[in-house]
Amino acid sequence: MTTVTNAWRVPAFRKVWGASALSSLGAEIGELAVPVLALVTLGATAAELSFVRAALLAPYLLLTLWLGVLVDRMPRRPLMIVADLGRGILLLAVCGLALAGWLTVPMLIGAAVLVGSLTVLYSLADFSFLPQVVDEPALIDANARITATQSAIGVAGAGLGGVLVQALTAPLAVGVNAVGYLFSAALISRIRVTEPRRSRHERSSALAEARAGVAVLWRHPVLRALVGEASLWNLGNEVLMIALSVLLLQTLGYGPVVLGLVLTGVGVGAFVGSIRSQWLTARFGYGRSLIVAMAFGNTAPFVGVLLAGLPGWPGIAGLAAAFVVSGIGIGVANSQAVSLRQLAVTPDLRGRVNAAYRLVSWGALSLGALAGGALVTAVGPWAGGLIGAAAMATASLPVIFSPVRRLRALDEITAPPTA
Repeated sequence: MTTVTNAWRVPAFRKVWGASALSSLGAEIGELAVPVLALVTLGATAAELSFVRAALLAPYLLLTLWLGVLVDRMPRRPLMIVADLGRGILLLAVCGLALAGWLTVPMLIGAAVLVGSLTVLYSLADFSFLPQVVDEPALIDANARITATQSAIGVAGAGLGGVLVQALTAPLAVGVNAVGYLFSAALISRIRVTEPRRSRHERSSALAEARAGVAVLWRHPVLRALVGEASLWNLGNEVLMIALSVLLLQTLGYGPVVLGLVLTGVGVGAFVGSIRSQWLTARFGYGRSLIVAMAFGNTAPFVGVLLAGLPGWPGIAGLAAAFVVSGIGIGVANSQAVSLRQLAVTPDLRGRVNAAYRLVSWGALSLGALAGGALVTAVGPWAGGLIGAAAMATASLPVIFSPVRRLRALDEITAPPTA
C-alpha cells in the first residue's frame, strides 16, 4: 500500500493552494475570453487565432531550459510573485486597450508572448516550490487537492467565463483574469518558507546545467514515458481546441456560453477523478490506476468529436459527455503523474529536469497551435478536431509500454535527497 498523509495541516500549503485557486479561476476565464477577443472583438481568422495561441506558447520552446536553470539557482517564491504581477499588469493593459478600441491582432500577439514567458517562469518555480512546502508523504495529497480545486474551478470558470464574455464582453473578462493573477501574487508573498540557494561555486555554465536536466530526463525511463505521453496529448489537444472554437463559435454559431458549457465537462470529470485519485493510488498503486485513467481520459475526446457530427443539440450533448469522461481520467492521472515527476529526481535538479520536460511537452503546444490553424483552414473544423483527438488517443502508448505499469509505492521511484 502507498501511505498518503494530509497536506492541509501545513499552513504554507494552504496559501499555495489559495494562490493556485485564484490564478486558476482567472486563467479559466481568460482561456475562453482570449479566443472570443480575437475572433469576435478583433475579427481574427482561424489562422490569426492560431498565431495568438502560438505566441502564447512559443516561450515554452524558446525559454524553458534557461528559466529552469534560473529556478534551480534562485529561491522560487520571489520568481512566482514576479511572474504573477507581470501577468496581471500585462492583461490589464490588454483589457484597457481593447475597451479603448486600440487593440490589434499584432498587439495581442505581442502581449501573448510576454504573458507566455511569465507563465513558463511561474510554472517551473511552482513545480519545484511545492515539495519545499510539504513533506514527501503529503505530496500526493497536496497535488490531488490542487488538481481537484483546479478542476472545480474549471467547472465554474468555463461556465462563468461564457457568461462574463456574453454579458460583459471579452475585454472585461480578460481584466478578471488579470485580477486573479494579482491576488495570487499577494497571497504567495505571505508565505514564509526557508529556501536553499546554491552558492556560486556549485554552479557551472547555464548551458552545462541545462544539458544536465535534459540528460536526466532522457535517461530516466519513467520520466521519458511521461514526457512522451504529455507531448502527444498537448499536440492533439491544441488542434482540438482551435477546431472546437471555430466549429462552435463560427460554423455552428452557438456562442461563448455553449463553448463554455462544453469545456465545463472536462472540469466536472477532473474534479471527480482527482478526489478519487488518492484512494486509487492507495488501493491499486501508481502504475495500474495511472495507465487505466490515461487510457480513458485520452480516448474519450475522439468519441466526443465523432458525436459532435450529429445535428443539433444531441451532438453538443455527446461532445460534453465525452469531455466529462476525459476529465475523470485526467483528474486521476495528473495528481499521480505530477507526484512521480517531483520525486523522481533530486531537489537540486528538479527545476532543470522539469524545464526539459516542459520544453518537450509545452513545445508540442506551439506546434499544435500552428497545426490547428492550418488543419482547420484546410479540412474544416470537424475533420480537424478528429485529427487532433486521434493524436490524443495514442498518447497513452508510451506509458503503457514503460516501467510505470509496475509501480506501486513511492519508494520505488523516489530519488535520494541530494544529487
